[in-house]
Amino acid sequence: MYSLFLNSHHPVLRVILDVSLGWFLVSAARLLWSQFHVASLLNHVPGPKPPSWLWGSEWHVDESVPGVPYIRWKQQYGDVVKYKGALGRNMLAISDYRAATYILGEHVFDFPKPQGVREWFRLLVGEGLLRLQGKRHTHGKGEPSHPRSIHSPLPDTFYALASKMADTLSSRIDDAQGEAIEEDVQWWANRFSLDSIGLAAFSYDFKSISGSDSSLVAALESLTNASHNFSSFVMKALVFTFPSILKIPSEKGKYIRNTREELGKVATQMWNEAKAANADDGKTLMSLMMRADREAGTNGMSPDEIPAQLRTLVQAGYEPVGCTVAWVLYELAAHPESQARVREEVTASAAEPSYDDLLERVPYLDAVLKECLRLHPAIIELTHSAKDNVVPLSKPLPGTMAREMVIPRGTVINIPVNILDTDPEVWGAHAADFRPERWLEMQADKKEGHGARRKELFAFSFGPRKCPGRQFALIEMKALVAILLRQFNLSVVPEKPIEPFMSFVIRARVQGRTASELPLRISKITY
Repeated sequence: MYSLFLNSHHPVLRVILDVSLGWFLVSAARLLWSQFHVASLLNHVPGPKPPSWLWGSEWHVDESVPGVPYIRWKQQYGDVVKYKGALGRNMLAISDYRAATYILGEHVFDFPKPQGVREWFRLLVGEGLLRLQGKRHTHGKGEPSHPRSIHSPLPDTFYALASKMADTLSSRIDDAQGEAIEEDVQWWANRFSLDSIGLAAFSYDFKSISGSDSSLVAALESLTNASHNFSSFVMKALVFTFPSILKIPSEKGKYIRNTREELGKVATQMWNEAKAANADDGKTLMSLMMRADREAGTNGMSPDEIPAQLRTLVQAGYEPVGCTVAWVLYELAAHPESQARVREEVTASAAEPSYDDLLERVPYLDAVLKECLRLHPAIIELTHSAKDNVVPLSKPLPGTMAREMVIPRGTVINIPVNILDTDPEVWGAHAADFRPERWLEMQADKKEGHGARRKELFAFSFGPRKCPGRQFALIEMKALVAILLRQFNLSVVPEKPIEPFMSFVIRARVQGRTASELPLRISKITY
C-alpha cells in the first residue's frame, strides 16, 4: 500500500491513502469483472473491432456525420451490433424493429436510462421530468395533461410571434431595395421556439425575437456550440462508466452549470410572478401546474422541484423544436415544388388556418413536417440500460435460430432513430429521400383498408415515454411555416452547403465551420 512509503508521523494520511486505494482497487475489480461477464454473454453478437483500446468506437461515432456509423454497422453486421465504448464498456446498437418497440414501448420500465444520462440531466435541469424513471416519468408530481382546451388557443400566440418575425424579415428586404436577403434561419428558429414556449406555456415573454439581449439565450447558444470539442467528448464518453466525471471542473461543465443557473433564474421568476398574479385559473401550462400543485397539498412539488420542472419544460421546448424548425425550412428551400404545394395549401383561405385546420386540414404541410422529423430527428440515439432482459427479435442473429436474445445487466443500449426511421424494409427503396407524398399514400392505403404495415415515427420516442409536448410542437411549427410561406419564398445558398452535427440535438451548420447556423435566401412573394 501507499502507506508503506510514509513514516509513522503521518497516521491519518496513511489511513486515508489506504482506504482510497482499497476503494479504487475494489471498484476497478468490479468494473473489470462486470465488463468481462457482459462480454462473455454477448460473445455471439457481431460488431466492429474497436479502433482504440481507450475510447473503443466512441471517438469514431462522435467524429463521424451523425448516425452514419450506425448505418454502416447495420449494413455490415445486421440489426443488433455489439461495439465497445470507452474503457471497454460493452454497448449495443439495436435497430431491430421488434426489439426497439419492446424496449421503448411494451417493457420501457425494465430499461431505465443509464445512471450517467440521468446525472447529465440532473446537472442541466435538476430533478425534472427528463430525469424521472419508471412510472414517475409518465405521472410526475404536478405534471398536467394536455387537453384540447389547452391546445386550441395556441395558434393565436404562435401566429403573433411568427408575424413579428415576418415583419422584421420584411423590413430587412425593404432595406435591401426588395432584393433577396440571406438570413440564418437557425438563429430565428431558436428565438421563435424560446418565445413560443415562454408565452404559450407560461405567459412569459423572453422577447428574443425582438432582439432583446438575454443571458439565457447566450447561455443556451454557448452550450450548443461548446459541444464539439475534446473535453466535451471525454465527458460524454466516460459518463456511462463514471457518472461522477460530471462533477470535475471542465469547459463543458461550466457551460452546463451556467445554463442551469440562467434557466433557474427565469424559472423562479416565472413561478413567483404567476403566484403573485394568482394565475392558476387560466389555460396555460403554468396555470395547470399551479392548480395541480395546490390540489396535491403537502404532496405537491418541493421548492427544488418547481424550478427543475420549469427548467425542463423550457429546455425541452427550445432545443428540439428550434433545430426541427430550421430543418423544415431548409428542406422546403431545397425542394421548391414541395414549398409551392405547402404555400398553395396555407393560402387557400384568406384567413390564417385555425387550430382545427392545422390539426386536420393541411395534409401536405403535416406530411412535410413528418418527413422532416423522419429524416432529421432532433435526438438521434435513444439510450437505455439493461437489467438481464430477454428481448424478442424480428429475425435471428447471424449464426443462430433464436428470435430472442438475453441482454445482461449493465449493457448500454443505443437505439439509433435515424436507422429505424429510414429503414428500407419499413419505408421502401427510397427511404432516404425527402418525399412527403409517402405520408399521403399511407393515409390513402389506411382508408382503403389495404392493411399496410403501420410505420411508427420514432423522432418523438415511442410508447409511454413518447414526448408529451409533441402536439404542442407540431402546431407551433405548422403555424410558423404557414405565416412565412404566405409572405416569403425560401431558397438555399449553393455556396454554403449544409451538414448536420452532433450537439445537444442534431443541428445544422455550414460545412467547414463549427458554430450552428443555417443560411437561406429569403425574398418576398408577389401576388
